[in-house]
Amino acid sequence: MKPAGVVNSFKKEFENNIEIHTSEHGKGKKKTVRVWITVKNKDFKKAVRHLFKLQEFPHFSVSSGTDLGKEIEIINHFVLNYGERLKAIPVSIKVKLPKRKPEMETITDLFPSAIISEQEKMEMLGITIKGIPRNRVFTDESMPSNAFPWRKDSKGVEKIARNLHEEKRGNKK
Repeated sequence: MKPAGVVNSFKKEFENNIEIHTSEHGKGKKKTVRVWITVKNKDFKKAVRHLFKLQEFPHFSVSSGTDLGKEIEIINHFVLNYGERLKAIPVSIKVKLPKRKPEMETITDLFPSAIISEQEKMEMLGITIKGIPRNRVFTDESMPSNAFPWRKDSKGVEKIARNLHEEKRGNKK
């Protein structure tokens, strides 16, 4: 499937915002097309499942997230045609969660490897991912349970955070 087919397929199924970005890479200036899809939280899992309609084995790469102020944005990055030279199509599915109750469904039933990325978003951004346990993987018990290092409004992380840019070379404060 080509990028235009991916876009058309998602447009038929979802009310969403789709962007296509093209960039050139390498000596031969080969073009890479990236597809970015924004969906509502209620449609997130359905959008991820839709990838399996496009390809039998889509590839999950990683999940990223950021604090936007009143919302938390989660982006799950996938690749169609993974491993096929010059045919890979990166597909990123974005969802915005209200900061007052940031919850979303797990995709570990579809991509078991997503557990690490999902756990990271729970610990670092304080979101709830329904279907996986809330365990500490990245932070230890010295981190208050209501402190989330990647949140702009989080309190308590300053006790364990190090600002390397403020330290003198070779000397800790």
